[in-house]
Amino acid sequence: MAVYRAPTGNFNLFLNRLYDIIKTLYKVELQLIIYGNVNIEYITDNDKKRQVDAVLLTYNLSAIVYYKYYSILQYSIIIIIIITIVYLILIPLYFQLFHHLKFI
Repeated sequence: MAVYRAPTGNFNLFLNRLYDIIKTLYKVELQLIIYGNVNIEYITDNDKKRQVDAVLLTYNLSAIVYYKYYSILQYSIIIIIIITIVYLILIPLYFQLFHHLKFI
């Protein structure tokens, strides 16, 4: 499940919706992975962090937080690499594989 809360978003509304969605989806035999950015400071102990952790613990879930910061230059390079792969590899490969097909 992907989640996102804008830094200026209503925290209580987010927390209530997160709880409701997990409650709807949760099954003991299901491996539920929640991925996203909730814009909460997890490095220091604070009230919002404790509230999110409490919701997760209700369903035996826990938060694993990774902090990885990229510079604009790194993002630009990643985008250039993706565009290059699409235009130089994937599009020519598509035409090589499907050039013989005729669509009506």
